[in-house]
Amino acid sequence: MTPDEAVRAMAERLSAIDWERRGDKTWSKAALLKEYFRRAARWAAAFDCDTPVPFYDIAACVDPSIRASEGAVDDVLDKVAAGGRSIARIAPFLLNWAALRATPGIDLPGELEDPFEPLILLFERGGGFHTENGQVNLEWKSVRMAGWRDRANDAPMGSFATDVLDEIDRAGSLAQFGYIMGPSE
Repeated sequence: MTPDEAVRAMAERLSAIDWERRGDKTWSKAALLKEYFRRAARWAAAFDCDTPVPFYDIAACVDPSIRASEGAVDDVLDKVAAGGRSIARIAPFLLNWAALRATPGIDLPGELEDPFEPLILLFERGGGFHTENGQVNLEWKSVRMAGWRDRANDAPMGSFATDVLDEIDRAGSLAQFGYIMGPSE
């Protein structure tokens, strides 16, 4: 796959997301976000990325010369506008990452997982999020951004299988509300 094809594939994936938020997926989205923080922290450490925030252009830390085209970025930004400002800031990072991964001659460390896969899965499970007061708001749960780099040595999340993520949501809903939330709640 060429870098342009990889960017187009990522653009299609992002464009297919239903950005309507659903609270019934809050707990799996929080778990996926924490996994993203863990992975982002590992990439930041490996490439000495000097960033105070967990949402950053990881591809620019690896090789700042590799970018998705402005046209591709603009097209995706139009399609993900319903996701809000946080998504608009993050989407170019996802496209740049896709371009980087598909560029011949780029040797990425094999011990580092794809940093953005948990974040994309989070979006695919029901829209985006917004950040405020140093937290990522995910409907019924917020995750603090402070200390995100400290997650580098956390244990990996494990499985991203739908049934595993659904069980996280069932258990979280039951623990927080005493019942299992459905998609319309």
